[in-house]
Amino acid sequence: MLLPGLLLSPAFALEVEGLYQAQVPVTGQTRAERLKLYPAALAQVLVKLSGDRTVPDLPQLSDFIARAVSLVQQFQYEELQTASPALIEAGYKRQLVVKFDADAIRQALINASVPLWGRTRSEVLLWLAVEDRGARYLLAANTLVELESHLTEQAARRGLPLILPLMDLEDQMTLGFADIWGDFRQDILTASQRYGVDMVLVGRLIRRSDGLWRARWSLHHAAGFASDSEHWSGDVNDQLEALTLGVDGAADYVSQRYAQLFSATSAGTVLLTVTGVENLGGYARAMKYLESLDIVANVEVGKVFVDHVLFRLAVRGDTSGLTRALSLGNVLLQSQGTAGLSGNDEVAGRAFVYQLLP
Repeated sequence: MLLPGLLLSPAFALEVEGLYQAQVPVTGQTRAERLKLYPAALAQVLVKLSGDRTVPDLPQLSDFIARAVSLVQQFQYEELQTASPALIEAGYKRQLVVKFDADAIRQALINASVPLWGRTRSEVLLWLAVEDRGARYLLAANTLVELESHLTEQAARRGLPLILPLMDLEDQMTLGFADIWGDFRQDILTASQRYGVDMVLVGRLIRRSDGLWRARWSLHHAAGFASDSEHWSGDVNDQLEALTLGVDGAADYVSQRYAQLFSATSAGTVLLTVTGVENLGGYARAMKYLESLDIVANVEVGKVFVDHVLFRLAVRGDTSGLTRALSLGNVLLQSQGTAGLSGNDEVAGRAFVYQLLP
């Protein structure tokens, strides 16, 4: 039971950029190839926004994907950024970068009753142990360029904020290869505390005698019980494919946890008091953050007091969905109790109260 005034710590999260943008490899820069690839690029965006890899196959979205060209706002060509030797050997040296109409895509998904995974997403920390023909190593940030590049590419493709440990002296004193290889959950979560994440991904890859790679993956909730962990595995052709298996599994699960079904036609009203608003800068930051939430259709200011503001939010989903969205922002911290606050009489004890973080 929470005591009045107790603050609930939010998960470390960030606002993911490029959700309405996709990259597809190309062999040239012809208009014919570009028009042919627009639907595939749009399908990538639909997966990033929903977190569901099956969404592009929905019959109710087939016509929408077919007219992808009408949704293009901007396109350009860049050097191909990939760790895949197969693409390079096949003659792909550049990529088409496409940006689509955000409002049209979001509305199409809402109309199709597809849950949306908000722009503010919880970071996932990856611990990776690899055994390759007798050699054992742990993956750290800024070490193995090919592996890290592939992880970055795949995480961006799924819209999953993924970070690697530093593996500095502090990490090495807390966690070793055997701890990760054995997936010792509590030891791993203890070592992960310094990174402030609430999701920890653990990968164990081994090259088999026949050349295939066996991948075992676990996803742990930092604040949950052992029963909250997810596990999956597979035998794949190469090491990069094994990494993709891990990224896809993590993105599938995290998106299912946080994606919300929004109403296509209506929005309920929620009254939200934000405390700690002591100046115009704080007011602007709170307002900008609330307007950025996908679940919030509109923000109005109800009343302004000396150190807090009462907002009226038009919410597309339910209040539990709003609470989940606010918990990921690192901008507002939920608070229990309304003692000493003005302007809450009209909500009859049902006020949502959040503190503006520094």
